[in-house]
Amino acid sequence: MSNRTSIRGIFVPLLALLWAAPAAAQQGTGTVSGQVADSASRAPLVGAEIIVTGDAGAGVRTVRTGVNGRYTVAGLAPGAATVSVRLVGFAPRALRVTVRANETVTADFFLPAQTARLDQVVVTGTGGVTQRRAVGNVVESIDAKDVMAVAPARSVQEVIGARTPGLIVLPAAGQVGTGAQLRVRGVGSLSLSNDPIIYIDGVRMDAAPARGPVQRGGGGASRLNDINPEDIQSIEVIKGPAASTLYGTEASNGVIQIITKRGRTGKPQFNFTTRQGANWLANPEGRAGLLYGRDPATQEIISFNLYRNEIDNGNGPIFTTGQNQGYQAALNGGTDANRYYIAASWDHDVGVVPWNWNKKFSGRANVDILASNTLRLQGSIGHIRDRVRLAQQAIDVDPFSQLRWGTPLTRNTGKRGFLNSPPEEWKTAEAHADNDRTTLSLTMEYSPMTWFTNRLITGLDVGAENNWTLYRRQPLGSLDFLGQNGLGAKNAARTTRSFLTLDYSGNVRWGFGEDIRLTSSVGLQAYRSEISTIGATANTFPAIPITTITGGATRSGTEDYLANATVGMFVQQQVAWKNRVFVTAAVRGDDNSAFGKDFSAAYYPKVSASWVVSEEPWFKVPFLGETRLRGALGAAGTQPGTFDASRLYDPSVGYQNNPGLIPSSFGNPALKPERSQELELGFETTLLNGRADVSYTHYGRDITDAIVNVPIPPSAGFPGSQVVNIGKVSGWGNELAVNVRLIEGRRFAWEMGTQLASNGNRIEDMGGSQFLAVGGGGQAQNRVGYGIADFFMYKLRSAKIDDKGTVLESICDGGRGKGGVDRGGADVPCSQAPRVYWGHSQPTWQLGVNTSVSLWEKLRLYARVDGNGGHIQSNTEIRALHNQGSTLAVIKRDDPFLQVYRAIEADAPGTYRAGFLRLREVSASYNLARSLVQRIGASNGSLTVGGRNLMMLWTQQDGWGTSRDGMIKVGIADQRVWDPEIRAVGQLSNGYQTILPPTVSFVTTLRLTF
Repeated sequence: MSNRTSIRGIFVPLLALLWAAPAAAQQGTGTVSGQVADSASRAPLVGAEIIVTGDAGAGVRTVRTGVNGRYTVAGLAPGAATVSVRLVGFAPRALRVTVRANETVTADFFLPAQTARLDQVVVTGTGGVTQRRAVGNVVESIDAKDVMAVAPARSVQEVIGARTPGLIVLPAAGQVGTGAQLRVRGVGSLSLSNDPIIYIDGVRMDAAPARGPVQRGGGGASRLNDINPEDIQSIEVIKGPAASTLYGTEASNGVIQIITKRGRTGKPQFNFTTRQGANWLANPEGRAGLLYGRDPATQEIISFNLYRNEIDNGNGPIFTTGQNQGYQAALNGGTDANRYYIAASWDHDVGVVPWNWNKKFSGRANVDILASNTLRLQGSIGHIRDRVRLAQQAIDVDPFSQLRWGTPLTRNTGKRGFLNSPPEEWKTAEAHADNDRTTLSLTMEYSPMTWFTNRLITGLDVGAENNWTLYRRQPLGSLDFLGQNGLGAKNAARTTRSFLTLDYSGNVRWGFGEDIRLTSSVGLQAYRSEISTIGATANTFPAIPITTITGGATRSGTEDYLANATVGMFVQQQVAWKNRVFVTAAVRGDDNSAFGKDFSAAYYPKVSASWVVSEEPWFKVPFLGETRLRGALGAAGTQPGTFDASRLYDPSVGYQNNPGLIPSSFGNPALKPERSQELELGFETTLLNGRADVSYTHYGRDITDAIVNVPIPPSAGFPGSQVVNIGKVSGWGNELAVNVRLIEGRRFAWEMGTQLASNGNRIEDMGGSQFLAVGGGGQAQNRVGYGIADFFMYKLRSAKIDDKGTVLESICDGGRGKGGVDRGGADVPCSQAPRVYWGHSQPTWQLGVNTSVSLWEKLRLYARVDGNGGHIQSNTEIRALHNQGSTLAVIKRDDPFLQVYRAIEADAPGTYRAGFLRLREVSASYNLARSLVQRIGASNGSLTVGGRNLMMLWTQQDGWGTSRDGMIKVGIADQRVWDPEIRAVGQLSNGYQTILPPTVSFVTTLRLTF
């Protein structure tokens, strides 16, 4: 037999065997398929990793879920197998199945969210992309997509809410388009901004809470809320200097990073979302109450409810129900190399008066490109066109002022009982905040070696604002309700704001064996802001149609330009042992254009440690699961104002009309940033077999070189005060977050969570000054030994008046302790008494409780309660109400305490304990049947009905018996406050008047996926 025949005899049967083997195997194999979904929302989870492991060495197969959360694994050998699923941010799960030949077995998974998430990637406050387990400080993450799926949130601030312990949203006016201030771990600066800095996709953004024409209480259009919450994937929060060292100057109040949605690998997926809803004021008639007056003809005391009076006279309700609507279309998809997310939306919200509205278009395009094996590009562009008309721009047409300060004495005049004008006149005054804004971000990740990675982020946030107020000329001119403004007036300001960011970081990873790994990092950041404003004012229009600046009889103009720049560098070294013990040390150096010329640079060191102790072989605590201990010590800064260090002069007209200069600001060449150093300690753990997640943090903070305004002696030749670094403030607090999946089942699942935080601060030194007033009234003070902007007022103990209301005797608290301002002193005549401590002006505790129940894998019920307290507020509109004689106690002059307080402390009757707990959100979400949505070509759909600010549950003023609409009663002269959550927008706001309270809203949201 020849060799050829021999080879043929062997090769041909072997080839036939190999050809037949796949077919035979296919005929004898089975399939596993199913769906992976969120256990709470039942929403499908895309990109979950499915691992099928056969027994007896049958092999391992791995796939990922598609856009519907579904997967299929075919060609499995018959027999027992384990199907496991894992996805970042969710607890892993596994099922045992039996694979049968030529059959399909179903294995569905419902994954609970996992708070600890030690392997989750974080990008905020680190030298690069880092796993959470390696970070020594707490980094909070808010899953915006999950929040939007259940919560009736219409803005970024509502998404943030109180969902993270230590982060409080302080709402302003109940107008659409306005914003709120954010506070991270309370306040720490005596005179500078206490706001956190905010980034979007790595680029610094303008997030001011109030832009545009100034409103009652300082409210205005929110730049943070320009961002469409539907475009947000997640929000990361780092809370203090220990975490924000790498952000340097300005970062001591915390950093918030908004991460927008990116495309997913797979075929194009189209999402359509629409919301329809309404908002209104709860019980305005009941909260308006009675207004009093003494009839000048009969001397009788008369009263009426102004809100009810308008309805009874056929003029309709003062406040109406405003319609809210929004629409978004989004497309995402791509390959492993190129992915995209494109979205466009239109929103139109109307407030409780028809002329308060917000019309906004937003568009976003995000792309991810894998240019090569070593280079990845991420680009983001967002554009917003926002048009806001505000409703509380001036006291003569402000709806709430007109109602709150009305009087029955003018009910039969043209004013109909209102302060200055009836409701039909209010809309004649216009206040607009228009904004066209574009944000750009480009991230380049270059890894020439597996151990050497580079990241460069550059971007721009530029906005063009057109803010203007207009009083149209009225037929009656100055005889109109508007007075002199009835002749016509306009104020316009056109402002361009640009914020440029450049951020580079490089990381080299090396080590000694497998156990010890090191990461060396270096970074450079540059940030520049420019603000250019041209303003013009016109008065007295010659004819009704004229509304332009040039049409005014008298005109004036202004121009301003501000620029600020920061350059910073950092170096960082991290040492990791067995991927469970991490020690990190870093230092950052900063220079800023606002520093004094005699101050060179600021340096901020940091050291942190993280230990995943549960991965130690000896860790055998039965009730504890994944457990991490962490600690961080670091510093950051707060820069002074742009011109605080400069000596300034103002232009002036001098002798014979010659131009000249006069002193304006003394300046300080040695001025430097405030320095905040913080020690943070905490832990994260899981309990109940991973069903409960617990996170706790304690922190202590010292602010040195605090900026204080010190009066200048007249001999210096400059007016006012000088800005100097002579203060010291300490702060502290605790934060606890617990999330428990009480019941996990397909037919019934129940989850609860709570967020609890406390904070405090104390002024340790102000360079020899014992106290400085905050604001003009003198009640809020920065005083050594007390908190920032605490309240100090006269405390009346007893009073006597005669039958005409004349004060005969008044006895006050004489004070005790250091400075003689603690309460509990001896009785002294009020004329000899000091102002004593009343309480904090800022919240000292925060509480949030949320729960969700899922039924039959279709319906999810959700509710959230939140609030804050430990502080007091002063409603100064009550003082004005007494002064104008519209309260019964003032008319009768029979309340001794009121008579005395009106003379010595007029704001005391409007001061109240401001703590509250509110039923913030309630919703029901239903996953529509696939057979239903497929009729219109969709693959998935959900319908959510939700309400916001539905009910006040408890107030510190009135307890659990408080009015459910939010109204509380203050103790003196039986006056009422519409809602304890109201406060003015301001760095240390501690008093307010005539601000619209928060509104109640309902919204229905339909989501469809194609």
